[in-house]
Amino acid sequence: MLNVHAAPGSVQAAFLRRAMSALERIAGSASAKTLTDALAASTDVGSLAQLLSRSDVVGSAVVDLDPLAPMLARNVEHRQKLLQLAGGALSAEEAGHTLGITRQAVDKRRRANTLLAVREGSDWRYPACQFHQGEILPGIADVVHGFATAGPWAPLDFLLASDTVLDGSTPLQVLESGDRDRVLRLVRSSQGDGFP
Repeated sequence: MLNVHAAPGSVQAAFLRRAMSALERIAGSASAKTLTDALAASTDVGSLAQLLSRSDVVGSAVVDLDPLAPMLARNVEHRQKLLQLAGGALSAEEAGHTLGITRQAVDKRRRANTLLAVREGSDWRYPACQFHQGEILPGIADVVHGFATAGPWAPLDFLLASDTVLDGSTPLQVLESGDRDRVLRLVRSSQGDGFP
């Protein structure tokens, strides 16, 4: 079933035909349990990513031709989970409203690595977990700066992963408790030689 808005000869229609063919093939070979597990994901993209991340479902022929496909799908699924754990993400306009600043000021803070932002398609989104009572949680800018060379998703992954150094808490939880120094030591040790 093609999108009614896709012109028959368009790139959109060609993509939909190719994608639907792949999905029909994959769904036809997957077990009911595998499909049920995929449907348990909280979003349609999550369901698709979960299904595509399994090389046994995608098929060895596809994996041989495109060995990165399952890994890319797992990455999409991981990012979806991160955003869910972060309480969702705000647009630049929403982040500006929360902080009482303009969209342009939000973009300026993102470019200066003082505000956590992740790329979703062509848009920057601002994880909700960094905002607290109309302000940016103290320590967020330090984490973003510390992971600036690792890409936009690395600081969010760091903030939401529990760590034994923090007694099983996440860096975000420790920042929320007001203990910025412990998190900064962990940022420095993860970026350096392991010595705080």
